[in-house]
Amino acid sequence: MKPSTEPNAATFVFFHVGHDTTLPSMLVDSIRWTNRSATILFCTDAATPDIEGVDRRIEVPGDRKTLMTYRLDAFSRCGLEYPAIYLDTDMLVTREIRPIELLGTAKIAMCQRFFSRDAAFNGNFRGLDFREYDQQPLGKVYPYVACCTVTENAKVWSSLLAILVNLHPKFHLWYGDQEAMRHFAQQHSDWVLGLPEHTYGCLPEANEYVQRAAIIHFKGPARKPLMQTVHEQLRARARQ
Repeated sequence: MKPSTEPNAATFVFFHVGHDTTLPSMLVDSIRWTNRSATILFCTDAATPDIEGVDRRIEVPGDRKTLMTYRLDAFSRCGLEYPAIYLDTDMLVTREIRPIELLGTAKIAMCQRFFSRDAAFNGNFRGLDFREYDQQPLGKVYPYVACCTVTENAKVWSSLLAILVNLHPKFHLWYGDQEAMRHFAQQHSDWVLGLPEHTYGCLPEANEYVQRAAIIHFKGPARKPLMQTVHEQLRARARQ
């Protein structure tokens, strides 16, 4: 299907490949409960099962071993010519979101790191050598978190992809999206808007912020069981 060129105040996009669709299914549910008129796009490959509640499935071939480049390539090829919000699958949307309003006059709105900004970056991660950043503050190394991003169109993702493919191959395996975002922000600071992580990627244990957050981010294996609990709470709220 040819992507529409008509803007939509609530277009959500996510990328997922693999047989287990538990997390993206919960994400889609949360969008449907809180943004009832939203359009939801699912970027994937031919082997991944369908996900109920999605408006459009967009299949893009790619290498699952290099998910950083695959994900950015899929977003760049989804064909959207209007603003949309692009989310990780380990997130739940808790209230109405209008991507066009969030973006304003910027070309891209990135989730600006708020949590653990002063934590020391681990230069040996998953067997990959990132010694150039070892022990530097995480907020300096990666000031933007790639879990929630609004762009004015899919071409912005092409620009991010062009940065990533020219980086060291290790970034194609991990941290590549955040690395590309930092480079992009340095090159085009006037085009970039920051979205506070405590609102658009809030950690579930951040009690001071989570009740007002628009999106909760269940980052890391330890937080995944809690995602099911919050999903059920959102379901019950939607039924009221």
